[in-house]
Amino acid sequence: GLFKKASELCTLCDAKLAMIVFSPAGKVFSFGHPNVDVLLDHFRGRVVGHNNTNLDESYTKLHVQMLNKSYTKVKAEVEKEQKNKQSRAQNERENENAEEWWSKYPLELNLSQSTCMIRVLKDLKKIVDEKAIQLIHQTNPNFYVGSSSNAAAPATVSGGNISTNQGF
Repeated sequence: GLFKKASELCTLCDAKLAMIVFSPAGKVFSFGHPNVDVLLDHFRGRVVGHNNTNLDESYTKLHVQMLNKSYTKVKAEVEKEQKNKQSRAQNERENENAEEWWSKYPLELNLSQSTCMIRVLKDLKKIVDEKAIQLIHQTNPNFYVGSSSNAAAPATVSGGNISTNQGF
């Protein structure tokens, strides 16, 4: 919290500040804006007279270093996003060709084409099942389509030769 307040003071008041703290265990913690060493040198009298040019130069160098670090970080993020964009473009190209699954042997299909094939075949099976039920009901309206469980089915269909009471 102390370092945070010192940082806020530097930011709000454009103050140059150095702070050195010793913990009970003997560890040293320091904070300086722009830099602890530069400020200590300045206050020890190593800086010539009251001229702040060395202090300003150090501050400028430190600021440039921080900007360079930020630039490097942002540049890495941009490169990562460009790689993600290229990957998405590749996936989109593969997905555009996904509808051509029917022209290839199943072992030659990529993931998106296989997924498309599975989806289309499931839809086709559903349509065929519905059509089969419609045709059965049209030819024999008393036909019962039951489940494959062992539950008792209705009595024998009248007028037909199919008995569903077999306990399938």
